[in-house]
Amino acid sequence: MERYLLRQVMQLAVTLLGIVTVAFFLVRLIPGDPAQYMLGDYATEQALDALRVSMGLDQPLFWQYAGYLGRAVTGDLGNSVITGRPAVEEVLASLPDSLLLAGAGMVLAVIIGVPLGILTAMRQGSWTDTLMMLAALAGISFPVFWLGLASILLFAQELQWFPALGASSGGGFGTTLYYLALPAMVLGVSVAAYITRLTRSAMLEIIGQDYIRVARAMGVPERRIIWRLAFKNAVIPILAIIGVTFAHSLGSAILIEVVFSRPGVGSTILKAVSARDYPLVQAGVLVLAVGVVVVNTLLDMAYAIVDPRMRKR
Repeated sequence: MERYLLRQVMQLAVTLLGIVTVAFFLVRLIPGDPAQYMLGDYATEQALDALRVSMGLDQPLFWQYAGYLGRAVTGDLGNSVITGRPAVEEVLASLPDSLLLAGAGMVLAVIIGVPLGILTAMRQGSWTDTLMMLAALAGISFPVFWLGLASILLFAQELQWFPALGASSGGGFGTTLYYLALPAMVLGVSVAAYITRLTRSAMLEIIGQDYIRVARAMGVPERRIIWRLAFKNAVIPILAIIGVTFAHSLGSAILIEVVFSRPGVGSTILKAVSARDYPLVQAGVLVLAVGVVVVNTLLDMAYAIVDPRMRKR
């Protein structure tokens, strides 16, 4: 177990290094000059040069990367060009809103997707299976921002059941839930489509095993076969499915934040990109990526605890 945990930690360190590197060089592809944005169109060349020197933008790209990497190890991701505050603080301040939306959407996705996946696996080849798979395929095919816009048009504008945009700035739990309901449902339906298909595949693989056929031949009730034998052994694959779709859920939550004009990391990164705020974009991408990687690593460790066979892989 100790060797397995050490291997997981080493893989995590290498992955984080790759994320830092990609985040640094990726934002350099954004056109525009941060110094020009900060000082305006009428700034003199001397003032722009002085600001670039203070921000380290005059140095070769490799030395900028080396300096950024050294500061990132200590948690210093620079100051936001927009606000002047530490970029990591700006991102962490908006992170709870994104986690709330992603978490609510993920809960709905699991509640919808896992039972539907089991149901379609039990009725493989039936009309129920076909219709559910077509619905899941449609959910995967439609972009989440399109689903968001369509839901705003139907549920907010036509039916007026939910608010179209924004999030509650006060008013208690009920108001927060009221503003969260529609974005969370859009996210939940989108992610549930993935979970349904993958859960169905995991259940079908277990149902096709020899011990399931033996149990059926011995006259064991179908309900007991599904829940006591098949589902119990499919828990690990289903947990893996949920872990994999967490990254999709968080990424989709960022798009939904933009569509519904909700506060969160997505809105923060969008503003940072528009302002050529390199430190804030890097911090946002890095915090999100680190969160996904850490969650998946913890899930891998949880699998090893539940199933010792995973430690040998």
